[in-house]
Amino acid sequence: MANINAGPFGPSFFARRRLSPMRFALLPLAATLLLVGCGGQSDGLQSRIDSLRTANQTLERRVQALQDSLRGGPTEGTTLTPPVYFPSGSAWLFNDAKRRLDQHAQTLKEQYPNADFHIKGYTDDVPIGPSLRDTYPSNWYLSAQRAAAVAHYLDTEHGVRTQTLEIEAFGPMSPVAPNETSEGRRQNRRVEIVVEDRP
Repeated sequence: MANINAGPFGPSFFARRRLSPMRFALLPLAATLLLVGCGGQSDGLQSRIDSLRTANQTLERRVQALQDSLRGGPTEGTTLTPPVYFPSGSAWLFNDAKRRLDQHAQTLKEQYPNADFHIKGYTDDVPIGPSLRDTYPSNWYLSAQRAAAVAHYLDTEHGVRTQTLEIEAFGPMSPVAPNETSEGRRQNRRVEIVVEDRP
């Protein structure tokens, strides 16, 4: 029986809300003041400021990952790579995603026979548009649907299942790339398969 931790008010949600990521706001602020004080070449200065902001976002993500690992939550285990990617605003598995899942199913059968695993769904931070809200009321719901689609495909197409399968929905939490770019958003619209470590 699948254990769907799909909503924004499930245990994973509250576990993540209790710890907010550390902020490194002083770094870009100090750098910005220093650069502006130098004067001239505004384009070059703006480019440096943007680079510092990107570095700050990277640090925030690393801190969040460290906090997650310290909590000892469901991040423990082996994550199959690469993840399964989805189009914007969709939980449908297209051909590229199915081919990747075919490869992951083979890996699960050959390298992790009878192992327990859980499936983690994510989205980018773009809000659900009005035309899709009847299908996906929120990004939390969309991420749950993506994880469920992967679990269903592994089960029906490859007979890959486990009695303790957990489907988890993280919505836009824990991005792996900046959401400010289209490529970053593409990387964040993903599902990860995590094989649990054996005792």
